[in-house]
Amino acid sequence: MYAQRRKWSAEEEEALLAGICKYGPGKWSYIINDPEFRAQLSNRTNIDLKDKWRNMTIKEEAKTLVNKI
Repeated sequence: MYAQRRKWSAEEEEALLAGICKYGPGKWSYIINDPEFRAQLSNRTNIDLKDKWRNMTIKEEAKTLVNKI
């Protein structure tokens, strides 16, 4: 069936952000295959990275909107 969802660790989030800084959003396979990030993201897929980035971005936009109110 489906794999059980795992909570993202701080190390995984940092590796994702560093990978996005290096390659840009949307370059998920580059990030996963980069030796610098491979160990931290070994249990994640391209889709996991895409979804996490989208959720992190939405969360940040929500904080910005709340601060404007």
